[in-house]
Order: sequence, then structure tokens, then C-alpha cells
Amino acid sequence: DVDLQATITEVRPDGNETFVQNGYMRASARKLSTDSDNIFKRPSTLLDPIPTFTEADARRMPRRKFVKVAIPLYYQGHAYRAGSRIRVTIAGPNGQQPVWSFGEPRPKTGTSKVAIRFRPKRPSVLVLPVIPGFEVPTELPPCPSLRNQPCRPYQPIVN
Repeated sequence: DVDLQATITEVRPDGNETFVQNGYMRASARKLSTDSDNIFKRPSTLLDPIPTFTEADARRMPRRKFVKVAIPLYYQGHAYRAGSRIRVTIAGPNGQQPVWSFGEPRPKTGTSKVAIRFRPKRPSVLVLPVIPGFEVPTELPPCPSLRNQPCRPYQPIVN
């Protein structure tokens, strides 16, 4: 089994990177609800994936095989301005949260090797809603100035 964290940041044209949101998913709990019988009492959708979180639906990760794992990114509201890029980082849970962090992000025993698919024929995807007809009323906010959204100089990651 593996715990996955997806972190979304805005890479701004001024060279800074702003935290937007993150989400977590234990891969064995990846089965999505098909009805309202879940913790949120509403059906799972493309923009709002809701796992069943039931023991009966838990499935081990298969060895050497890709499986779909939706990582919910709950309730983000962020205006991406022209010239910005959206960065998605997939990792194990770590201390990158702005307000709190996992107490022990490293497992006490064992290790996992996890591959994330990102090829053109079988890409990973990020699904975000777009609000039509909405104009962002301001320029980029100073870095840092957004509550609970830390900002730092952008540094590329090498895979």
C-alpha cells in the first residue's frame, strides 16, 4: 500500500511559486463511491471524487501494473492569472502543508517503489473547474500575502 499526496501550486511569472491546495489518498482506498452512501452523502463526480472508505472496497496495489487513483483536492478557490503555470507534485505525505503536517511521514518498516504515469498515450490528469465570464480584478498579490498560501521562489524539480 502507499499513501499519495498531490500538491497544486501556481508558478507565477514573477519567479515565485504559491501553494494552492493539496490532497491525500491511501491507494488501497481508491474505489470511488457511485452513490450518496458515503461520508459526504453525495455521489462522486469527476470534479469531486469521493472514495467509499469502506473496508470491503479496499484493494491492494497490484505489482508492476498501473491503476487509476483519484486524489481529491477539496474546495480550492484560486485565480490563476495570465502567464502563470499550474504545477502538480505527487509525493508521499510530507511536511509541506502550510499550517500542519503529518507527525511521522516515513513508514516504520518497508519501502515502496511507485511509478506515476505521464506519457502522452496514457497521461495523468488534473481536472479543475473553470468559471466562465469571471475576470480576476487584481494583479498578482505580493509574495507572501495570501492567508495559508505560502509563497517561495520557484525551483524546478528534476525527475
